[in-house]
Amino acid sequence: MTHQGESSSLAVEGKQRAVLVLGAGRSGTSLTTRAVQAVGVELGDDFKRPSRKNPSGFFEDAALLRLSKQLRRAMGLRPDSLRLLDEAAWDDARLAPFYDDFARTIDARFGEAPIWGFKYARTLRLLPFWVRLFKRLSIEPSYVLPIRNPLSVARSRAKLDGHRGQQANSDLEWLVNVVPYLRLVRGRQCIVIDYDRLVSQPKDELIRMANGLGLTPNESNLQSIDRFANQFIRNDLRHTRFTIEELQSSNEVNHLVRRAYGLLDSLASAEPGPAPEEFWDEWAKVEQEVAKLGPILERLDALEGERRLAQWNPFSPVAALWATTKRLIRLLPVRSR
Repeated sequence: MTHQGESSSLAVEGKQRAVLVLGAGRSGTSLTTRAVQAVGVELGDDFKRPSRKNPSGFFEDAALLRLSKQLRRAMGLRPDSLRLLDEAAWDDARLAPFYDDFARTIDARFGEAPIWGFKYARTLRLLPFWVRLFKRLSIEPSYVLPIRNPLSVARSRAKLDGHRGQQANSDLEWLVNVVPYLRLVRGRQCIVIDYDRLVSQPKDELIRMANGLGLTPNESNLQSIDRFANQFIRNDLRHTRFTIEELQSSNEVNHLVRRAYGLLDSLASAEPGPAPEEFWDEWAKVEQEVAKLGPILERLDALEGERRLAQWNPFSPVAALWATTKRLIRLLPVRSR
């Protein structure tokens, strides 16, 4: 990870560059991707449509998103899966066709773009695949990692799914999506963006992002940054805001989440952060602690799969009870409902 004040000598002249937006869901990944576009990164023109989940837009290339979801499913992962993946998983023969599929899609969508970007909320979970893909294609990767206080992440998630939005469940999902493969960005251009600062200080954060990615804003980009700051950003994009002190003092939040988020937060300001060696030494300790949870996470993941299957299986006792309840509700007089 290229820290504030540390220069990167990794940009190779003539190589195509790609900017991957990483980060856990409900952490401002979509807003950050729109910001990446504003500083001059090509995102394409065929996006996943906005929805109730994100009415402002996702800014995800539809073709690459479709392939990414297929890749995730090929690895046996649900969007909320908690189980950790071992290194052998990335050598599975079922993944082999995806390299050609992604390569063709990238060439078709971004073949002429000197620098392009993509976001999918599970990209950090699948990062070993992307690292291998970029090596095969001789594409120079850079990364943007949006972070958001895990207290806010859980509350945002709860609006869409009360079960996944419980703080304990949200924290485990955050851990398995952020911690295991972040080490793969070490030594690469990577800028950490705090969601709350992006909303409250958009122009400063976009200039910081551009500098972190080695992009010198030209007149056109400065106009795009200005439009992002003055037209796209709205107060209703953020419904909760918690401080780092509130997070660290919360008994609700998993202690590993507090440690990992605190480390990332130290990189998300314009002030000098920890030295790279210090950061990665501490991050390795967190990753080791998460790895120790592997058997527990695998069991929880299996139980959650069984719960969801029972919920939607028409022959399960849970589904039968729910169907009976709905029939009884329909029989009630209107005035009694």
